[in-house]
Amino acid sequence: MKRLTVLAVAGLIIAGASLLPEPGPRPEPLAGLVLDRPGLGSPLDAGIWYCPWAQANATRDSILAVVSMDAATASLTLPVAIPGEDPDEATLQTLGPGAAEIALAEIAVRGDSPGFFEFDAGPAAASVTVIGEEVMAADACVASGPDVWYFAGGSTMAGETLTLRLFNPFPETAKVSVGGVSEIGTEALGELRSVSINPRSWRDVTFEELLRQRQDLVITVTTDEGLIVPAMAMTNAEGEAWWPGAGISQRWEFPVVRTEGLEEAALVVSNPGVTTANVTVDVLTPTGPRPAAFTLAIEADSPGRVSFAAITDEVIGARVIADVPVTATVVATGSGGLAITPGVPAPEKVWLLPGLQSIGLQEGTLWLLNGGEEVTSITITAIGPDGVVAENVMVEAGTQRRVTALPDAIGYLVTSSQPFSAAWSVTGPGGTAFASGSAVSDE
Repeated sequence: MKRLTVLAVAGLIIAGASLLPEPGPRPEPLAGLVLDRPGLGSPLDAGIWYCPWAQANATRDSILAVVSMDAATASLTLPVAIPGEDPDEATLQTLGPGAAEIALAEIAVRGDSPGFFEFDAGPAAASVTVIGEEVMAADACVASGPDVWYFAGGSTMAGETLTLRLFNPFPETAKVSVGGVSEIGTEALGELRSVSINPRSWRDVTFEELLRQRQDLVITVTTDEGLIVPAMAMTNAEGEAWWPGAGISQRWEFPVVRTEGLEEAALVVSNPGVTTANVTVDVLTPTGPRPAAFTLAIEADSPGRVSFAAITDEVIGARVIADVPVTATVVATGSGGLAITPGVPAPEKVWLLPGLQSIGLQEGTLWLLNGGEEVTSITITAIGPDGVVAENVMVEAGTQRRVTALPDAIGYLVTSSQPFSAAWSVTGPGGTAFASGSAVSDE
């Protein structure tokens, strides 16, 4: 594969993305469509992926990436939060398997630009990476959502900001109720019991004044009318992170919880139930597992936190197993920036990872976690502008493995005959970001 020409962050279309002229008037996007609610899961049949945190201005840009297993057209729509204004649009083409990327600045430079991709074939997935001199934030876009969205890992301690974005890409007004719990108990957020979000618009809610000096703040978003796609942003002295909401599960896997430069890594687990949650945290390293490295008893409607610095300074992954459904998020910070990501609720045999290409400002890494009891062979297919390159790697039982992304790989298809978990990270001058892989379920 040929190395791509290095591009400036505010610059040109990324190699492999075809920006096509609009063929003419299009139907009203998403008219009559509803967001599926089976859980944050498989892109097997998902035709639409929602990306609430894309933004481009004078100091930052966003790389919007797609990957598909079959040849596909991905139509991007960026609503304008002004009634009557037409959305900004673009179209990307992929081969099968294929991937494409484009800089948001090539389409719109107007600050926040939440949007969505519509695919005409799949399985497919999408991601957004926000890049600037002082920011590196990334994660997978969302195809479906739970009845209640959970955002663990937030904090409003001194020097920190926490912002909830409520994105409504649909043609009807939506209403949501926002709640929260922290280390001091259930939070009083009566003024957020019924928040309206206009059609094809978004609304931001900040918490550093509403809920001051909270170290473990878990925000919930419950839809009362219509449908929304929320996301969370946090900043501290080291950097900025954006992450999607999660549901609840009795199992969570984190292919990466800490890497170089992110010395302070912690796991935040929240129990939204009515009984105590008994939680076991296994640490999985490149050399083997550390079963039951932590055990917690988390009271009903409460969060709990563990710091990995207490047991190791290695690059590691983790697995969370609870006797009742919980939500879990990793928060890693240090000289290398700030990275926050929810876990994946179940291992799968097929994963799609869009958005790993190096454009002179970032270095990509794949993270593979084998939480099973047998060694597994994993096929890693790198997708670039000139085709695909495949390699096989062996991952021992109970271990984590890192694979450096090829410099001209736009996305990845990662497969095995045994279930495993996959994630990716990007690092550059603006910091480090962790991102979940998108699982392709065979159910």
